[in-house]
Amino acid sequence: MYKKKEIIIISAIIGLTVFLGFLPMIISSCDNKKDDEIVEKEERNDYLSIIIKGELNVDKVNLEIPYGYSYGYIISKIKPYLNQYSIIDKELTKRYYEDSIIIIYSSDINNEIVEEIDNSNLININESPKDDLTKLFGIGTKRADAIIEYREKKKIESFTELKDLLGVSDEVISAIKEKAIL
Repeated sequence: MYKKKEIIIISAIIGLTVFLGFLPMIISSCDNKKDDEIVEKEERNDYLSIIIKGELNVDKVNLEIPYGYSYGYIISKIKPYLNQYSIIDKELTKRYYEDSIIIIYSSDINNEIVEEIDNSNLININESPKDDLTKLFGIGTKRADAIIEYREKKKIESFTELKDLLGVSDEVISAIKEKAIL
């Protein structure tokens, strides 16, 4: 009769042999998955439509950019359309994952922002009723009431002032900036 140690050693050798026999199939299936993932990432053809308006040498610029590209990339593509009065947002790392409109603001001699674009579809924070304010991301009825109460005393001058008033994050203010004006 075999002793326990000999049985364990023989079982281990048989198990190792079986494992090594299947190892090439396991490795090839893992490699195929990695290749598929790489192909999926390389073949992704999602493009977004970005419209740029505002202080440009033309009325507007329509761009098709790959999904997830940054504001800095967009600015590099529209540089020929910018002029000396164009104000570029310093946050160049913001990424785009949906069709968007980007507004390039203008500065006059006193470095004040001059809005020379059609703002008819944007919500005016200083003038809009409560119902319109609640359509903005991150603004519910309580925050809309706070805005209305504040603007009765003083006009909101900047998005930083609005951020402090509402107590929201930079991401919420960025979302509000896309849909609203002051």
